[in-house]
Amino acid sequence: MKQWKQRIACLLAVVMTVTGFFPWNSPVSVHAEESVIKSSADGFEYRYQSDTHEYLCTSDKTQVYDDYKDAIKGLADISRKILVERKVEPFIVKIPVEIKADQKVADIENASNPFNDAVQKETYKETGNPDEGQGLAQFLYARGNLMNDKLDKITYDESSKSYKGVFYYHTLSHKYSERYSQTITKLKEIMDSLNLDGKSDYEKCIAIRKWIAKNVKYDDEFFKNAESCPRKNAHDMTGAVLDGYAVCDGYAYLFHYMANAAGLLTLVEHGVLKGSGNHAWNLVQIDGTFYYTDCTGGISLDKNGEPTAEFLYGQDYMFNLDVTPKNNDIENTYSNISKDDWLKDHSVCKGKHNLVENGGRYPTCEAMGTTEYHCTNTGCNYIERIYTDPPKGHNYDYTNGEIIQSQDCTHPEITRYRCTRCKDPKDVETKPSLGGHKWKAGDITKEPTCTVNGEQQYTCTVCNQSKTEPVKATGHDWQINKILSAATCTSNGIARYICKTCGYGENHTITATGHKPEIRNKKEATCSSTGYTGDTYCSVCNKKLSSGETIAKKEHTWVKQDNIPATCEKGEMEVEKCSVCGETKETEISDPLGHDYGEWVVIKKPTCTKYGLNKRYCKRCNDFEVDTPEPTGHQHTKIIDQKPATCEEKGYTGDVYCEDCRVIIQDGKEIAATGHDWDDGKITKEPTQTATGIKTYTCKTCKKTKEETIPMLKGHHWDQGTITKQPTCTEQGEKTYKCTDEDCNETYTESIPATGHKNTKVLNQKNATCESEGYTGDTYCDDCKQIIKAGKTISPTGHTWNDGMVKKAATCESEGIEVYICKTCKKTKEETIAPTGHTKTEIRDKKVATCKEEGYTGDTYCVTCGKKLAVGKMIAKTDHDWTITEIPATCEQDGVRTYTCDICHTTKSEPIKAIGHSYGAWTTTKEATVSSKAEHKRICSTCGKEEITTYGEKLRPTISTNATSLKLKKKQTTKKFTVTGLAKGDYITSWTSSNKKIVTVTGNQNGTCKIKAGSKTGKATITIKLASGLTKQIKVSVQKKAVTCSKIKNVPKTIKLKKKQTYQLKPMIEPITCTDKAKYKSSNKKTAKVTKSGKITAVKKGKTKVTVVVDKKKFVCTVNIR
Repeated sequence: MKQWKQRIACLLAVVMTVTGFFPWNSPVSVHAEESVIKSSADGFEYRYQSDTHEYLCTSDKTQVYDDYKDAIKGLADISRKILVERKVEPFIVKIPVEIKADQKVADIENASNPFNDAVQKETYKETGNPDEGQGLAQFLYARGNLMNDKLDKITYDESSKSYKGVFYYHTLSHKYSERYSQTITKLKEIMDSLNLDGKSDYEKCIAIRKWIAKNVKYDDEFFKNAESCPRKNAHDMTGAVLDGYAVCDGYAYLFHYMANAAGLLTLVEHGVLKGSGNHAWNLVQIDGTFYYTDCTGGISLDKNGEPTAEFLYGQDYMFNLDVTPKNNDIENTYSNISKDDWLKDHSVCKGKHNLVENGGRYPTCEAMGTTEYHCTNTGCNYIERIYTDPPKGHNYDYTNGEIIQSQDCTHPEITRYRCTRCKDPKDVETKPSLGGHKWKAGDITKEPTCTVNGEQQYTCTVCNQSKTEPVKATGHDWQINKILSAATCTSNGIARYICKTCGYGENHTITATGHKPEIRNKKEATCSSTGYTGDTYCSVCNKKLSSGETIAKKEHTWVKQDNIPATCEKGEMEVEKCSVCGETKETEISDPLGHDYGEWVVIKKPTCTKYGLNKRYCKRCNDFEVDTPEPTGHQHTKIIDQKPATCEEKGYTGDVYCEDCRVIIQDGKEIAATGHDWDDGKITKEPTQTATGIKTYTCKTCKKTKEETIPMLKGHHWDQGTITKQPTCTEQGEKTYKCTDEDCNETYTESIPATGHKNTKVLNQKNATCESEGYTGDTYCDDCKQIIKAGKTISPTGHTWNDGMVKKAATCESEGIEVYICKTCKKTKEETIAPTGHTKTEIRDKKVATCKEEGYTGDTYCVTCGKKLAVGKMIAKTDHDWTITEIPATCEQDGVRTYTCDICHTTKSEPIKAIGHSYGAWTTTKEATVSSKAEHKRICSTCGKEEITTYGEKLRPTISTNATSLKLKKKQTTKKFTVTGLAKGDYITSWTSSNKKIVTVTGNQNGTCKIKAGSKTGKATITIKLASGLTKQIKVSVQKKAVTCSKIKNVPKTIKLKKKQTYQLKPMIEPITCTDKAKYKSSNKKTAKVTKSGKITAVKKGKTKVTVVVDKKKFVCTVNIR
């Protein structure tokens, strides 16, 4: 058929989703007695369900996934195996699953739809297996659902931090079993006949394309009228293989199967053919790159069977000129899709084309316009296209449409419009449907009986369409006619039932009531006493059904508390507390951190005479170490306070003063005063008869002067003196003396001191009262008649009220009056007493409601005043006054609660949901190793059930060695090389040498070994392999000369010791294979001596140097002895 017809035929081609699938194997015929059939999915099997006559594919093992992504991949892997295999029909799939999550996952909470879609996408991803991916999807495109165990919405379990449930597929069944089997058998023969072994990807692809072009025709008849066409499988590969006819997706699925079977990763893509309708094509991977190929259009071959045109297209050609994909899922998933056609780089030209313009294409509504260049080289079919014009786009004529579907109750009006250029159809809903049939119930044409459905006619009031619907059979209306034998706890009874409607009678079994168990004498065990499970009795017949058991004293129920972090001197403590008795225990789970000292801090510098003090503190715990530097001695002194002696003052030789410690270290001595050396003196004031004279002397040394009084000249005789001015409180007086000699009027005056205020009193004093101010009074001097100090105001004292007396008592609703009297001034005041309110009330005429009659809440009265405060309300009849008896629920089994009304004796029962396990804290039962995760368990405190799971991750393998490489002298043997730092559970499985002529090794699992050099020089590698698979390689060099020391380590530069204190040097010599011994030498044996083994002993205070010598290497450490 011509290519244009084939492309038009693609208009109606769609991806078929059917309920059957066709893996390699034929269906297995099973009988009802074959109740279990193993699945290829590990741990899964098909179990026959006799009630539904179908198989359930499931597993007793729950699939546990650590996170969301692992669950998608894991469930898809299991689903793919089950959906591909062909075991039974029909069947259901239930995959028990637990998905760990620290918190709720939105893609699961959202009705699980994003999660289910992700599993479906992963299940049908292309793997290169022809039975998987699109090879499976063409026959069965199933979608599972993540649900809980009751096939309802799954929820997040906070206690286990996970989702628990099943991944569920509804009933699936197979179709076309025989036809599919025939297709697979024939395809095996076809693939064998093509003889593709050893051929290139391109040769395989062209061979398959040739076979399809030669043997499969486009089914034009099916495309035009699928219902009348005798062939029904043009959409899948069975039509192409068995009938020789297919439409586009049948071609695509066949190529997909054959190419994948030949080892070419092939995809199927769906979309629209430009200018036409729906279409399907393939992408095939040739030498690592995907190209587009379309089998529907066939392939053009020359007389030698070689292609005469391109058939492996690049993305530019396909999407610009040929097709538009439904979506870009494939292009977004695979990055290795070629933009260029195959022949650009793979024709006879090998990419060196001689291109000549040769026409092109005008743009269409959907395809771009191009200018084409053909290669003129012989045998080259490459065409290069330059895309010059964009697509024009459709120009639909919306004024001239054709109604292809009329409006009715259930269908909208559809009008088809066509593009004025390419006639492409576009169907538009121009009127909505009328909203569905409006059914009106008609006559019941056949009455239902107790056992047979009836029939009723319905007519649509809009379009008059009619339908017949069944009227459900009424069912027998049973009533007990007679109890033939009553049921007991252990035996069934029999009752005769008669249908009230039809009179049909039959005997019905009255199920034995069963014992109603109750536990008696139960006693809980505690940490300090045993318990008893209790005896089980029937609460109806009182039969003892079973005896209980003694419950051993409970172990402490340890609940993990916050750990106590490790300190410098104590490791991390794991703290657990018994949730029952409160006892706690601590377990050290790590080594102490050890002190981490910082830099030395000078607390006190050494002085001239005192030791200094240095400290360094631990960065974590403030512990400290102390160092005491030696005194410096007085290094900088001077003479201070030196003073020469003077005439009157003593001198001083001066003190010896230390400028460093600022202390006088030697006192000076006193120098006696020299005394004045006075001259003969001079009279500086002559004496008179009324005044003495003055003689002044001057020191010859210091020029200081001194005076001597010269007595008055004899002559005046003074009287006793007269007070000429009296002294006052504040002013001095005066006394005048006169000479008593005759004819002498000489006088002189002396001062008399002031007397001060001797006689005072207080004036204007006033005491303060309750409401008025007081005054302290002014201080007044009686002698000088003056106020010498003003007083101060005193604030009122305020009233001092008594406890008061009720003048008028308050009532429930009116105020009272209380009178108060001031204890000081007797003034009175009145205050209001608030109403007491109705503080004491009672209910009268109250009536209790029962299940037989209404009650009344009663009226509220004040007991004090008798007033009716509130009217009561009617109380509806009560519920029954139930007496409750229970059969307790256990952790896993429901109990029963029975209610009996004590008034009317009505009874009812309800289930008590199983209480669920009360698990305690997890306790670790097995620590993680390099080969296994840690294991922990928890125990239900109610029933003792244990739950054991793994957690965390396996330990990461580690290995440490005391050398990264080794040097050995020929025939030298060493045992100094060691391996440490292995993770728990790991051990050394082998020690091997890459060249045993150079070096051999004999090692142990504990990391020790013996390494021996051979008699030849050279290099080899020792490989250490652990059980975990981790390996470590050590390079070994064997030389003629002995291995010399290259470095001395682990010797401190400075050592501080006290007298008689010792210190053991422990030098580390590198390389470890050096055989020279360390030698030690002290520079001053009188200060410190050192033994041959490196032990230093402090002899006396001082400093010395100890030298460590290994071969030609030296290391010097300084020893300071305090």
